[in-house]
Amino acid sequence: MTKHRRPARFGVRIFQAADESFQQVVHRTYFLEKAGFDSAFLDDHLLYGTGQAAAPEPFTTIANLAAQTRTIKMGVAVTDLVRRHPAIVAQTAATLTAMFPGRVFLGLGAGDPMNQAPFGMPTDYRYGKLEEGLTVMKILWDSTIERPATFKGQFYSLKNAHLQIPRSSPVPIYLAAFGDKMLRLTGAQADGWIPHCHNTETYREDLAKIRESANEAQRQLRLFNPAYYTLASVSKQRAEADKQILGPARYFLALIPEALRKVDPSAPHPGRIWERLDNPKAQRRVIHKIAQSIPEQTAFDTVIHGTPDDCIQQVERFQKVGCRELMLTFVPEGGLWSTKGILPQARVFIEKVASYFRE
Repeated sequence: MTKHRRPARFGVRIFQAADESFQQVVHRTYFLEKAGFDSAFLDDHLLYGTGQAAAPEPFTTIANLAAQTRTIKMGVAVTDLVRRHPAIVAQTAATLTAMFPGRVFLGLGAGDPMNQAPFGMPTDYRYGKLEEGLTVMKILWDSTIERPATFKGQFYSLKNAHLQIPRSSPVPIYLAAFGDKMLRLTGAQADGWIPHCHNTETYREDLAKIRESANEAQRQLRLFNPAYYTLASVSKQRAEADKQILGPARYFLALIPEALRKVDPSAPHPGRIWERLDNPKAQRRVIHKIAQSIPEQTAFDTVIHGTPDDCIQQVERFQKVGCRELMLTFVPEGGLWSTKGILPQARVFIEKVASYFRE
């Protein structure tokens, strides 16, 4: 291991299993804060396509969890501007950051057709709506009754509009960028980056594109936060951690064929063929079948897994290519949606892995 340790931040994904009460979610969040994790975050899904998961509305959930904790940062990772109008997202995020100053961040992405099409929402122009909606949000955050905003775009328009929201610190916006257009947008406008499904080499390459875009936009990235949203499994036995994390790691690469092509161009993938299906359960079955053909090492290279020493070395490798924060989804023995053993695993991680980067 290296002698000169760089500090690192660690966040944890919060979720609600289908068979648990909300108070158990509160308990886990409180545990993560006391243990010393820096942040906790929620997905924004209307459905998951599995009976193991609940899908609570994330902004109201964050408000409740932040009110019952004191210091841990809370965020949505991520929402989109297809299902939510940018004015509503701007109002909601500003309200939360006024309630909990310095503790709220907002993740935005282009959106997932699996959570749009079943509800009759359009799935085209997703990038265009994100880019334009981000502009609308920033315009509205600067608006007042004395200085209302007017804007005419392809997807959104404002006419003498303003938000009557409490004035507070800016809301940090992290983009879940993967394609070149999204990476350029991140460098030009975002406060952070939360990609998924990278190995260290592809992470380094994409972060370089973000920095190039920032330079062109004459932005300084001194306060920019390059993060990485990934799976994690830590155990005394490397084989046990590998067993727990391999299936979910393969699944996420199958879900994002663009990511698989980037990290392993030789791996086969038929493309988003599940989008032709109407049933979310059927979609998941197709994705799982695709996942089985993904090489093990390709999947392992995208996650944090193994013994504490293994995890330390993997975090260091991501640090060396520019990552400053690991935003983790712990995978316990029972699988991705299991709460059994998740807190002991989080405790081992904070005591044996995170502590290494804080001494």
